[in-house]
Amino acid sequence: MKKMNFNTRAYVTKNGQLMIRVRWNSKRNEVAFSVGYTIDPMKWDSTKQLVKANTTHYIGGKTVYAREINNAIRTFLGCIEEVFTEYSLHNEIPGNADLKELVNEKLGRNKPKVVEDDNTEKALKDIFSEFLQLRPQEGGWGDKIHEKYEQMWNQLSSCDPNITLEKLTAPKMQELLQWYVKNDYCNRTIQKQFRILKSFLRWVSRNGYTIQSGVLEFKLNLKVIPRTVTFLKYKELMNFFEYEFPKEKEYLSKARDMFCFMAFTSLRYSDLAKLRRNNIIDGYLDFCTEKTDDRLHIALTEHAQKIIDKYAWYKGDTVFPVPSNQKLNDYLKEAAKLAGLDREITQVYFKGNIRHEDTYKFWEQISCHDARRTFVCCSLALGIPASVVMSATGHSDYESMKPYIEVADETQKMEMDKWNTHQYKSGIIEKLDKMGSEQLKKLFEYVREIA
Repeated sequence: MKKMNFNTRAYVTKNGQLMIRVRWNSKRNEVAFSVGYTIDPMKWDSTKQLVKANTTHYIGGKTVYAREINNAIRTFLGCIEEVFTEYSLHNEIPGNADLKELVNEKLGRNKPKVVEDDNTEKALKDIFSEFLQLRPQEGGWGDKIHEKYEQMWNQLSSCDPNITLEKLTAPKMQELLQWYVKNDYCNRTIQKQFRILKSFLRWVSRNGYTIQSGVLEFKLNLKVIPRTVTFLKYKELMNFFEYEFPKEKEYLSKARDMFCFMAFTSLRYSDLAKLRRNNIIDGYLDFCTEKTDDRLHIALTEHAQKIIDKYAWYKGDTVFPVPSNQKLNDYLKEAAKLAGLDREITQVYFKGNIRHEDTYKFWEQISCHDARRTFVCCSLALGIPASVVMSATGHSDYESMKPYIEVADETQKMEMDKWNTHQYKSGIIEKLDKMGSEQLKKLFEYVREIA
């Protein structure tokens, strides 16, 4: 077997493109592969030749986590290693073209245009099936992501049951937009579904298929208003935390405790459900998040510790007896209604050009994820720096935390009160400056007596 020396290096080009370069035979041969991601060079770890851990990237209108990009890099490196190993078994050296073709083949990128014997065009459904099979292997996918793409496909095929890649043109995208409007989808949902569709089509393009001109550049001319961020204000949270439920509704007390624990710690439901005793160390939660694999070290507040102590009786594998996500959300609605969480929330949205407003009580819409938003908003309202809040939530930058942030009334009032506080302080200092030594002595004695 011939020993073949080669080296690989991942790097970011000047325009932010992520590449892998392969050199071998005393650097006389070189091939570069594009990994398919555009990242901020500041988020690149040149020592490890990987994206910096726990960073978030915005690529083509969607959020991509460091784990997904690093998995893609490792996949490329693994395929390159396989090609060289296979050639070394026969004491051969791959040529530049051979290496590129074989690596792309292992990655599933060599997808020739398929024309059936009867000259019919290949159905886009076949390509979509390949996508569902191969894309999860490139980056960690959960069931919910799978469901989102399947939902997008069902809507696309409802618009045109005989859709093919060749028929998917810019006019067809406009036709799809009109189909959504006609079927009473709100603009925010339409925007989201088009993002998912374009994500699929970018994968299609990376894998050797031809996308019709103007499809990926197609822009929606829709009025979209961000959703009102729903969360409990500090007083509402504490009232909910201390509310006494009837003994016959003990299940509501447990649901409330689960919500409040998430609100005191920023945990997602997926992390709460899997939290174990060995994740609690010296007053901290120490664990890897289920969604993003971030390693978090969160200080436990007295309120959070009180909930842990309350469930010390539970002897299961996890810290808490957590019901299913759907059941917990159902229980939370009942608990919040009983506890009087009836503040009105108004959501404004557009369907086509028509403006709509829906107003509902908070308890009607409360869910587990409101707890995480509650943690962010209450922490900021209490004056905790955003950097500290981000260290608990796992957000890598301010932009990635923005969807969770809503400036609560209490926050604004506290900040605006600084004008008044400064005015009062100035007046007090001015009066103190005018006092004589005897007056100051009497003031000091008076303050000491009442203290």
